[in-house]
Amino acid sequence: VSCAPVWAVPSFQEVRSAYTESDAWLLARDGRPLQSRRIDMSQRRLPWTRIEEVSPALLRALLASEDRTFYEHSGVDWGAVAVSAWRNLWNTRTRGASTLTMQLQGLLDDFSREHDRRRGRRSVPEKVSQAVGALWLEQRWKKDEILEAYLNLAGFRGEMVGVAAMSRGLFGKWPD
Repeated sequence: VSCAPVWAVPSFQEVRSAYTESDAWLLARDGRPLQSRRIDMSQRRLPWTRIEEVSPALLRALLASEDRTFYEHSGVDWGAVAVSAWRNLWNTRTRGASTLTMQLQGLLDDFSREHDRRRGRRSVPEKVSQAVGALWLEQRWKKDEILEAYLNLAGFRGEMVGVAAMSRGLFGKWPD
């Protein structure tokens, strides 16, 4: 199992700078967009969306469904980990214990491997590495940076990556 070392976690600015859209734009001299052409057919990625440009209702819905204790934990929700481990031990219906920070850590691992997107479950050593990386990330990034990066790097449905692509693709609206 090859997991990226925790100390290789990039800064928020490095992640934001490395982000690329799936379209190339032809601009007028004054900077107005004249035409766009999709150059990455594997993913649909629209411009980076700042957290201030996302509807508060969408943020609340995301936190309610993915990580209710996002603003309280330090990267790992140990209570959810214990419940998940107990349920896995007894082979009952499980719910993932990954926080948004842990999910972002996994996305950053994938992002650093030239957008090699993972599907399915991670192994135990990968989950441990992801948890350690999440703890490391929480010490270096602000909570809103974690949430903003997650919103821009997460795959939401099919080829749509990021909140802007999801919002435009599913609802025909921008995320605000």
